[in-house]
Amino acid sequence: MSFESARSRKRHIAIQRRRRRAWQREVAVQEREVAAHQRKVGSIRYQLRQALSELLAEHKDAGMLPTSARFLFYELVQRGVISKHATGGRRADQNMIDALTSLREDGTIPWDWIVDETRAVSDYTGYESVKAGLTNVVDQIKLDPWNKDAPLILTESRSLAGVLRSLCGQYRVIIAPTNGQAAGFLHTKVAELSDQYSRVLYLGDFDLAGGDIENNTRRVLEHEVGNLGWERLALTAAQVEEYNLPVIEKYDRRFTDGGKHDAVETEALSQAVIVQIVQERLDELLPEPLEAVQEREQAQQESLKDYLNGFEPE
Repeated sequence: MSFESARSRKRHIAIQRRRRRAWQREVAVQEREVAAHQRKVGSIRYQLRQALSELLAEHKDAGMLPTSARFLFYELVQRGVISKHATGGRRADQNMIDALTSLREDGTIPWDWIVDETRAVSDYTGYESVKAGLTNVVDQIKLDPWNKDAPLILTESRSLAGVLRSLCGQYRVIIAPTNGQAAGFLHTKVAELSDQYSRVLYLGDFDLAGGDIENNTRRVLEHEVGNLGWERLALTAAQVEEYNLPVIEKYDRRFTDGGKHDAVETEALSQAVIVQIVQERLDELLPEPLEAVQEREQAQQESLKDYLNGFEPE
């Protein structure tokens, strides 16, 4: 090998070594950045887990379970734990949802503490006898305290309907979420129950779209069933001001410019406050105290159980 060839080979080897060391430094920097990000994410998740655990314990003590992720998000926003604004490509509530999922997956909180209104199970299985079936459903048979005119509670969101179902079952009323703008559902499901209600109690967001959704819902139903007593229980301008509720930015695709506007979601008002508002209004509307109805109901259920216990099917 000539002298020049040897020098050229040494230069080539030196260049390769420098490139390898530069690549190794770059990899090391990237690894440190990834590790730092993981530590940050881990720290955020730990803090959110702690905050969620404390918040859900408060919900349990107050009898406000199940609840929804959206209610928890706004409660944490109002406590200054998280921001209502999105960062990067993640939604504003994404870190909280990740922390909430980890609490459920490791058994820290029960799965049924959080409602899921997006899925349902339909059970059409039967019983070994008609007597067994009747015995099983006796306690589920409720008396009507409304004289066949129970209020219809409509909510804009499914999550809100989910946390109100227990209360609505207790008061024997009808509840349905519109899940935004609706047409077919109102015609085929809600309007067909019109012989059971003449009053609507509505709960929806305080914004442009929320107002349009309520107006459309009322227009469709009153076109089908006639005039209805209509009350907006939440949200109202007075409630937004009284509770200093957080305002977020929303977009409306119906507008060519994106329809950017301020909005206040119903879930920004705490679950306990919403439940109280609905319960107080139902108490005001009841023809008689609910406790009196429940006493008659229990007595009739016990009588029917005694009859069924003595009944022997052929």
